[in-house]
Amino acid sequence: MELPIKTDKPIIIPIKKIVQENSRVKSFYFNYPLAAQPGQFIMIWVPGEDEKPFGIIKQSKDNFLVSIAAIGPTTKKIHELKVGDRLGVRGAYGSFFTLPQKKGKIALIAGGYGMAPLAFLAQTAAEKGFQVDIILGARTKNELLKYSWLKNKKIKFFIATDDGSSGFKGFVPVLFQKYLEKNKPTYSYFVGPEIMELKLADICNQKEIPFQLSLERYMKCGFGICGQCSVDPTGWRMCVEGPVFDNQRLKKIIEFGKYKRDGSGKKIYL
Repeated sequence: MELPIKTDKPIIIPIKKIVQENSRVKSFYFNYPLAAQPGQFIMIWVPGEDEKPFGIIKQSKDNFLVSIAAIGPTTKKIHELKVGDRLGVRGAYGSFFTLPQKKGKIALIAGGYGMAPLAFLAQTAAEKGFQVDIILGARTKNELLKYSWLKNKKIKFFIATDDGSSGFKGFVPVLFQKYLEKNKPTYSYFVGPEIMELKLADICNQKEIPFQLSLERYMKCGFGICGQCSVDPTGWRMCVEGPVFDNQRLKKIIEFGKYKRDGSGKKIYL
């Protein structure tokens, strides 16, 4: 029987394949005809544990994958699973990245695990004829998420590591500024720690480069009922109106780069 391509109730499906990407990140492949766009996310339910949102990393006609870092109890539990074990999946949800109408060079800037949701966009853009420059940063070369399958003559990597173990020694915003000395992307996209995103947004605004970013907030329901992931003062929910915003809509979110809220709703200043 053909599975539905989107559902608000968890569909229990087995893990088809597991790939160890680095010391903390594994990719999980599923046979499922998911209807998703780059930048969207799914909710993954671990029976007996919890349900968490994860970005879609890659999608084809009959399967998709997500990358998960072992950080908390739920993600560590997922890392213990084997091929054939089952997880609950619902979605896809949220807003998504859109490409410019005119083909040209675009810059994708990723910090830490931010490469995961941008990989889907990079693959899609390259297949549509865009030149994709990826500025990728991590603390050390062992934490870089380059994805062996993300190979296309229209994709080029620029690497930064905090310790200088690979590529430029320093932070991603500094490498992006150096990149702009010789390159003129028509559009930029970035995902990573919010302070990094704030610095990149400032650079793009100064250079008059339009951009889109993904904004992370604490999520519970994933489809707009609880309001947990709403931002000030618009009330936009990151699971419905977000998580992807362009530079014009971002100006209306006063908390961006300043604070976010934890699971209890308390402000956590950045």
